[in-house]
Amino acid sequence: MAENLQKRPSKGILKNSSSFDKQDLQPNAKKAKETKWDEMNIIATLHPPGKDYGHMKIAEPKTPYNYAEMDDIDGLDAKDLAEKIKIGADKPPKAMLVESDDSDDEELTEEEKERKREFEMKRKKHYNEFHALQLAKKLLEEEEDDEDEGESGAHSSNKSD
Repeated sequence: MAENLQKRPSKGILKNSSSFDKQDLQPNAKKAKETKWDEMNIIATLHPPGKDYGHMKIAEPKTPYNYAEMDDIDGLDAKDLAEKIKIGADKPPKAMLVESDDSDDEELTEEEKERKREFEMKRKKHYNEFHALQLAKKLLEEEEDDEDEGESGAHSSNKSD
């Protein structure tokens, strides 16, 4: 392999600098070639007649809606509506109602009840974790403040010695 490094190629891939000099000496040669655009060819190539460029019209059927029910809007009775509102005014909204899970607990075995209690405790701890982190941060800041005060007191006592 070392012997290949000693060999020189018979012909180089780069042009000799003399080939560039010859072009400068020729008086009739153009120094810079101009680019000419065939605009009509470009228009014919890039914008042929009848090409839609991928835009596709899709004939979709109308949405299935029963327009006959629209005529029944005037069929609402104001008195019936007012009566239903009065009945519903005494009750809280459905979203505010709390359903008791006690009926489900009766069907559960002791192990399942214990698992459910453990799960509820873990869930409560999880949701209180944010407050616990805030308290921990507050305690850390107080400890750092106490350490800073202790260090500043130690430095002042050393200066008096």
